[in-house]
Amino acid sequence: MIKTERLELRKFAQKDRSEVIKLLGNADFMAFSPTGAMTPEQADMRFEELVSTFQNKGIGKFCVVERTTGELVGYCGIESFNYKGESVVELGYRLKVSARGKGYAFEASSAVLSFVSQIGYTKILALTEPENMPSQHILLKLGFQACGDGYYQNMPVQYFEKCI
Repeated sequence: MIKTERLELRKFAQKDRSEVIKLLGNADFMAFSPTGAMTPEQADMRFEELVSTFQNKGIGKFCVVERTTGELVGYCGIESFNYKGESVVELGYRLKVSARGKGYAFEASSAVLSFVSQIGYTKILALTEPENMPSQHILLKLGFQACGDGYYQNMPVQYFEKCI
């Protein structure tokens, strides 16, 4: 578990299933996602991935919880994916609309970057749709640099990288 000033980042647990499935099926929460809002079946499969990734790979997305309210507001962490023929790790975050604009994505991402640096990662990628200016602003503020354009799951994206 990682604690920041306002957030708690922890592994997903079975108790989170219904809330996460509801979020993954919400179009606003899933904006800027190649899948868009998920069906209940897709969301259930993704929830299982979120739970099992730490067990299988030692890394994954953390459940982001507001410390004052205990409310699950999203997720943030790293997952591996294939980029230009090599396996790399990607920082990703997604927050409820009500939690956006409060600095939570930056706060959670900073904590995740510190954590992954401590466990030996030295280079992190991130990607965002070209129109997603708030996310690009967060990545630049975190010290990422734009490193190219491409497609991820048929969605046009801009890639960013950071050496830590």
